[in-house]
Amino acid sequence: MINSFPFNKATTIKIISYNVQFRGMVPLPPPPNIASDSNALKKWEEAQKKPIDIKNIHKQKNLIGIDESKTLNLPEIHQLYNTIFNTCGKFMGGSVMGNKCFFPRNAVLFYDEDDKVFDIFEICFECDGLRSSTESSIFINDQCNKFYPELEKFFQSKGLQTQYTQK
Repeated sequence: MINSFPFNKATTIKIISYNVQFRGMVPLPPPPNIASDSNALKKWEEAQKKPIDIKNIHKQKNLIGIDESKTLNLPEIHQLYNTIFNTCGKFMGGSVMGNKCFFPRNAVLFYDEDDKVFDIFEICFECDGLRSSTESSIFINDQCNKFYPELEKFFQSKGLQTQYTQK
């Protein structure tokens, strides 16, 4: 863990959930009674919440739009590291192929000594996808049957939602 970027540079690591109230990026259509009235339609569109893009909000100090957040302590960081890098081992197991929607609802945020986010692992548990915001991150073998279920269990064990929830 000491030599593995981004863990080796992080002074704080947070896990978050966001966009859990959205099915995806495509907004729902307006109700039929509003669609024909342009003023009502404009007011309805302005009132609609929109999904967030983590790249647009991570520079903010208060992370507006995040549904849930947990700052990890050292044992939890070690558990996360083991889940990410040691679940699948060095060689690929049975390959998992999802629908590749990649609408992430969870992320791992890595903060530097200035309390600024320098790397993000965005995670979509619906299509089993993971993306890092930097090219410096080391390769993660996420292609075995256990990787995403174990990572999702980790997030859930810390009290974070990982799937769409209709409210």
